[in-house]
Amino acid sequence: MKAIRIVFYAAGGLVLVALLAIVAAVLVIDGAFVKQRAERLMKEAHQRSLSIEGTPKLTLFPVAGIELGKVRLSEHASEKEFLSLDSARIAVRVMPLLSGTLEVEALSVAGFKANLVRAKDGRMNTDDLAGKATDPKQVEPHSERHGKAGKLRISEVNIQGAGVSFRDEASGRTVSVTDVNLKTGRLADGEPAPVSFSAHVKGTNPSLDVKASLAGRLGMNLPKESFEIAGLTFEAKGNVDRDALTVTLSAPQVSITPAKASGSAVTGGLALKGPQRNVDVKLRIAALEGNGSAFSISSIALDIDAFAEGNGVKGRIETPVSASLSERTWSLPKFVADLTFSGAAIPQKAVTIPVHAEFKADLAKQTGSADIKTKFDESSIHAKISASKFAPLHATFDIDIDKLNLDRYIAPKPAGESKPDGKIDLAPLKGPTVSGKVQIGALKANGASAGNIKAEIKLAGGKLDVSPYSADLYGGRLAGSLSVDANSNRFEIKDTVTDVTLGPLLRDVAKKDMLDGRATLNLDVTTVGATVSALKKGLSGSAKIEVKDGAIKGINVAESVRSFKPGSGAKSSQTAGESTKQTDFTEMSASFTIKNGVAHNEDLKAASPFLRLGGAGNIDIGNSTLDYTAKATLVATAKGQGGPADVAGITVPVKLSGTFDKPSWNIDYSGVLGSLGGAAGGAAGKITDTVKSTAGGVQDKLKGLFGK
Repeated sequence: MKAIRIVFYAAGGLVLVALLAIVAAVLVIDGAFVKQRAERLMKEAHQRSLSIEGTPKLTLFPVAGIELGKVRLSEHASEKEFLSLDSARIAVRVMPLLSGTLEVEALSVAGFKANLVRAKDGRMNTDDLAGKATDPKQVEPHSERHGKAGKLRISEVNIQGAGVSFRDEASGRTVSVTDVNLKTGRLADGEPAPVSFSAHVKGTNPSLDVKASLAGRLGMNLPKESFEIAGLTFEAKGNVDRDALTVTLSAPQVSITPAKASGSAVTGGLALKGPQRNVDVKLRIAALEGNGSAFSISSIALDIDAFAEGNGVKGRIETPVSASLSERTWSLPKFVADLTFSGAAIPQKAVTIPVHAEFKADLAKQTGSADIKTKFDESSIHAKISASKFAPLHATFDIDIDKLNLDRYIAPKPAGESKPDGKIDLAPLKGPTVSGKVQIGALKANGASAGNIKAEIKLAGGKLDVSPYSADLYGGRLAGSLSVDANSNRFEIKDTVTDVTLGPLLRDVAKKDMLDGRATLNLDVTTVGATVSALKKGLSGSAKIEVKDGAIKGINVAESVRSFKPGSGAKSSQTAGESTKQTDFTEMSASFTIKNGVAHNEDLKAASPFLRLGGAGNIDIGNSTLDYTAKATLVATAKGQGGPADVAGITVPVKLSGTFDKPSWNIDYSGVLGSLGGAAGGAAGKITDTVKSTAGGVQDKLKGLFGK
């Protein structure tokens, strides 16, 4: 008994202390005090001007609340208006708080207006109010709350004439939401109450003018984990650019309790019709089954028929859904999509892609998986993805493709078309940690064919490594590695190409028949830059190529010398670039030292039964120009073939210059005549020093090889 009395007296003392504290607060803290303190704090802490018209009305017990008249808040360090409202009243009952119940007596706001601005550097005009942490380490990690939810009772919510505007100074986009009205009945412990909402949305870039409204009944009970919707309808109508927009949603009945989940089908639609787009999307969600902790939906279906800017997509996406709200797990066990994509940019005009997949997610553990299969045209694709963490993403993948012809779906770039030298954004590589494998049996892209492609991919700490990768390539083999560091915009490529047949490769890729032979290439280059131009100019490293049993197509140097006669002028008797002409060689090799985007070579070597070829010069990759001199030395006699009696030892200099798009070459025939001696040497002074050709077939072939 004594213990009971002690507890009783202690409780009574606490109540008395609380009452005395409330009385003291009422005497000390009044509306004028709150107004003065708030205006001063906003000025001192945020350099903003806050003005409150009149004196706020305060109540502390039994209802704690505040009632305001007109309020105005300025921008940071400016008198320009940031926020304003005509009136507001917020009131919460005090005693229910002691039992874990939040009972809102009143929540009414009239004439609320806010102007949000995002500057070109990404800063928002609310950053000083939000108190953003500048050091990521200061941000507290997310923690799960497993405590039991308290009760919520809301007598009424009444928001009238509210509005928010947003302006993005970088893109010039503006969005304003005006005439916002929200009114509810009493939301108390799950009892359905009337809810109505309306708003008017306007915007620019793109142009937007849409009115939206919602009506129905809503009930919720947080401690009992129950939720109910009855007769809910949503409609939005207006214009997006010059297209008419209509969005509808209807939910006649949805009820979720710990014991049972039930309801009728939810339907909706989106229609966008006009001169730019024609979109028709229909949504149907079947009735819920199960209970509040675990429920299922037999079907969620989307029917899509959309056409915009010459491209279209038509088909259906459907999947059942099962979920456990208590364990926070979701599953889409039989996801099926059958979509047809069409458009002028697709070489074969249309492609139908069926997809069968399974998706799982555990939100509590932040894990998920996907198993995706598709088979279209001649391709079968199987992808497996697993995530061990969603934020930041930690995932693995395995992609297996038997055959893929990208040229059937991606049109080649028109000749002469060049993209603007825009910035290369590697930001998406920062944050995620991803690893996986890709296998492709046969691939065709941009005319080139490869087989037995394998690649291992790793992304961590902002660095992407594709290492190793390998492929069968035109009778030979490609092996190498690629590294991209998003932290420094650094690229590194190491490739070894062995015994590749050059002729078919160049014909498929460059659409030029200019060189043949079996080639081996070693490439080791690095570069740093934020644009394609900067990357080309920053190239450094080395390259080496060896070609055996080859031929340079379009010109026959030996025949040119045989057919040349002193006194006949400097013109060659054969037309540059004739398809039947070629200069055969048994072997050719060259190594390059690359620095600041310029590939320097001084050891070109080529040998054939009739001549030896050497050369030196620069290939400026950064500026797309050539400055190279090749020298062909004749090593055999042309006697008996209609040519000079003895041409052994004669050197023919060939100067390559100009740009990759418009290369040119010169042959110095004076040098040839001078080395003949006698009458031929005397004729040299009467012959033009250099003969230049820029429009022949050789130029076209060089352009095909070096073209961007």
